[in-house]
Formats: sequence, structure tokens, C-alpha cells
Amino acid sequence: MRKTFGSLFPIVSIVVLLWIEQGLEVSYVWKTAAKALLFLIIPLILFRATRFPFLRFRNTDRRSIGIAVGLGVVVMFAIIGTFLVLQTYIDLDALIADLTLSGITVTVFPFIAVYILFGNSIMEEFFFRGILPDLFGRSRLRFILPPLFFAIYHIAIFLPWFSLPILLLAVGGLWVGGVIFQLVNERSGTILPSWIIHLFADFGILLIGVYALYFY
Repeated sequence: MRKTFGSLFPIVSIVVLLWIEQGLEVSYVWKTAAKALLFLIIPLILFRATRFPFLRFRNTDRRSIGIAVGLGVVVMFAIIGTFLVLQTYIDLDALIADLTLSGITVTVFPFIAVYILFGNSIMEEFFFRGILPDLFGRSRLRFILPPLFFAIYHIAIFLPWFSLPILLLAVGGLWVGGVIFQLVNERSGTILPSWIIHLFADFGILLIGVYALYFY
């Protein structure tokens, strides 16, 4: 029952967010509110009895943190390097237009960047590396489905910007990244290691955003 729910709940959540992201012309604030409702508030209510052991960051051992920092640096430079190599295949004009349509301008970008770095990242980690793996228990599905859902969810963000081959490459990279995120959490049982990697990855993406908005 838990595994079935663990498969259906994220699918429904992702479909709703895809519809909001691509089907409705709403501002970034409303998109963020919908994401907070589906990825944070509803799970907090549904699973409050578990007391969320994956949030006990004090249980995280130093080795896991050190590995996470090292991987985070590698991931950040990999993202920037991939962008530099594939820049000619990325529609930066569409990216900037999509950001502007969502209300993300050069004026508000610094505030959005802070939210993405510390708010959005922990919401995604809570949902994809905390709630969903717990629903699958010790089943190996926790290494397959939550990372896959994580990758598919980001299609909503990437869809207008990339050609199909680059889109598939991005989703594949996100799935592999999600598997790594899950593996690095196994030792301590908390989401702190994957959150650290996520912070570095988002920082790399935000640097690309700075280039697109301010220097392109």
C-alpha cells in the first residue's frame, strides 16, 4: 500500500505542477505556493506521525558531509562546464523570456536566487529524498523511482529552453544525480548530505542565470 501510494502521490503532484508551470500563465509566486503545498505542507500533514527522522541533521556523520561537499563541488563545475560546451544548443532568448513571463527580472532575481538556494532546495530534498524514499522502505525502488520523479519534475522547467536531445540529456543527468543524492544519504539516514550537493548544484545553475540575465 505504501509503495503504491509512493508511486501515485508524486505522479499526481508532478502532473499538477506541470500543468501550472506550462498550462497556466501565472507568476513565480503562485508556482512557488503550489509547490510548497504539494511538496511540503500536504506531506507534513499526511506523514506527521513519522516525525521525519531524515530531518535529524545531528545524526549526520562527518564523513558523509565531507563526501557531499566534494561531490557538490564536482557537480557545480560539471553543470557550468556542460553549459559552456552546449551553450549554442540552448535557447537563451527563450529562457530569458520565460523567466520574465514568470516575473523573474534583473531586479528581483537576487531575492529569487536566495529562495532557490535555501528554500526551494530543502523543499525538493524533503519531498524527493525524504518522504518518497521512506514510502518505499528498504526496497531498491527507493533508488529508482524517487530519482526518476525528481528528473521528470524538472521537465516543467526545462521544456521551453532546450531542444529534445539536450532535454533528454538534462533529464538523464538529473536522474543519475538523484541516484547519487540518495546513495550519499544512506550512511546517516538524513537528507543533509544530498541537500549540501543540491546547494552546490543550484549555485552553479544560478551563476548561469546571472550570466543570462545580466551579461547575455
